[in-house]
Amino acid sequence: MHPPVELPYLYHLSGGLILLAAFLGGAFILLRYYLKQTRKPILIPPGQASDTVKIMLPLRLQAYERLVLFLERIHPSNLVMRLNAPELSAVRLQALLLKTIREEFEYNLSQQLYVSAQAWELVKNAKEEMVLLINCAATNLDEKAASAELVKTIFELMVEKGKLPVENALEMIRKEVNTLG
Repeated sequence: MHPPVELPYLYHLSGGLILLAAFLGGAFILLRYYLKQTRKPILIPPGQASDTVKIMLPLRLQAYERLVLFLERIHPSNLVMRLNAPELSAVRLQALLLKTIREEFEYNLSQQLYVSAQAWELVKNAKEEMVLLINCAATNLDEKAASAELVKTIFELMVEKGKLPVENALEMIRKEVNTLG
């Protein structure tokens, strides 16, 4: 036969189980409360919501305007006509075009805060494609080629490509602006 179990041992065991249950129950309640609080949507009081819209809408519209201006300025036809000079070599014009695109892009970097991720991605893609187009046009030219040859090659590649990423980005921005109002 088994020896009899002493009563104080049972009290200690049951006391430990009760403490463990209380601890686990408290942890569960705290975790549940925390999860409820973090899942609650942040409610903006009615008067403040309209104030937020009044502040953000003009900022977003301004961002879209600046990105449209950026895209128009880096469009090959506008960019080349604005920067081309007959005395430049093709290499110098290429460097000037690339520098201008990068500077314009850096100037407008903060606009990504106010536009959709998809629109910003199209803007970045348009910038990269314009850099690629200019570099491709310059690859087959002689080092001493005149800027006019580079311009001609850029326009030939433009025609060959059809619709440019700059134009796709402009369309997307116009659509997004139409949904704002």
